[in-house]
Amino acid sequence: MEHKLYDLGKLQEIAQGDEAFVNEMVVTFVENVTEDIEKIQSLRAFEEWKAIGEIAHRLATRFAYLDIDGLQALSADIEKATLICECFDGIAGKTERLCDETTLLLERLKNDFELNSV
Repeated sequence: MEHKLYDLGKLQEIAQGDEAFVNEMVVTFVENVTEDIEKIQSLRAFEEWKAIGEIAHRLATRFAYLDIDGLQALSADIEKATLICECFDGIAGKTERLCDETTLLLERLKNDFELNSV
């Protein structure tokens, strides 16, 4: 049995059966998260950890809508470490993991929803 990377249950509940709305929200999610990951990757080169923490905050919220618990927790951890604790040890590795795992998620969503142009 294949492991599901996401769950559309919450989104479908909000949509109340409107599949066009669900598809639109998935497209928006893919576009926004792709942009956020690209920003994180460019900021990592300059060790702009606080800016990454702000993006991680947005990502944690976005991941919650699709019940992506692992990435939500990782994003929240990066946010807390960079913005609240100002502890930057290990952040490079965590952001690399966040980018890698999110890229896999985005590829799966694009495949599952046939979003080749996003």
